[in-house]
Amino acid sequence: MRKSVYWVKSFGLVALLLASMLISACQPRAAIPATGAEVTFTATDYAFEAPDQLDAGIVTVTLQNNGQEVHHLQFMKLNQDVTFEQFTSALQESEAAALPLVEFTGGAGAIPPGQSEQVMVELEPGNYVIACFITDADGVPHLAHGMIAPLTVVESSNQAVEAPAPDQTVTLKDFEFELPQSIQSGRQIWEVVNNGPQPHEFTIVRLAEGKTMDDVAAFMQSPDGPPPFVEAGGMQALSVGKRGWAILDLQPGNYVAVCFVPDPDTGKAHVELGMVMPFTVP
Repeated sequence: MRKSVYWVKSFGLVALLLASMLISACQPRAAIPATGAEVTFTATDYAFEAPDQLDAGIVTVTLQNNGQEVHHLQFMKLNQDVTFEQFTSALQESEAAALPLVEFTGGAGAIPPGQSEQVMVELEPGNYVIACFITDADGVPHLAHGMIAPLTVVESSNQAVEAPAPDQTVTLKDFEFELPQSIQSGRQIWEVVNNGPQPHEFTIVRLAEGKTMDDVAAFMQSPDGPPPFVEAGGMQALSVGKRGWAILDLQPGNYVAVCFVPDPDTGKAHVELGMVMPFTVP
């Protein structure tokens, strides 16, 4: 059983695990070539097989989950003069200390084992961190097991990729989603825009047969047993003013949009502050 808490909540064990894996995380990784503006990141338990450098611009990212647990892929741009080591050191202290050191630039949402998702993210030149914040059955985030790594984005000499024409637009704000209540099935491009002011994510889950929003709420309060839903991708956290595109192929069913990003003032996940919305794919 794994918990459906996607952001760090406890830091004692996290600090110990992070400290033990920082040396290996900072060692040079084998370079995996990125082909133009398209690249694949492979998630395992608990690591990313990923390039260590990308070209700036709009990049099409495929997350392939080859692990046995649910994973996602979060891109974070380090603030100027902040290093990867400083960020991970702050993360050992607290989430509140670490998250202001980065800008959230999206990424592939949570997907089950054996599945993949494709998103388009807009990356400026700079130093980044990639991470998986999903927790294991003991409440320890995957990043503390090793699913965190540095990434460099460099100026590109290639022709710039234009933003795609979206089929749907999702607007994120404190603390709600603006999206259609009924959406056609099939492959579509969803533009996700954060009007903030806080960072937000667009996590999609599909309700299991016979389950309702009440079952989801009960599971969020006490995550015992199998969840009443299956993860269906989405767009990872975006800072205010940022955008990204999720390429989704949703099948008919009942879905829920959720944001698990923590509120810096209360420490509560945004879903606890009302940032949850059901929608239907008929």
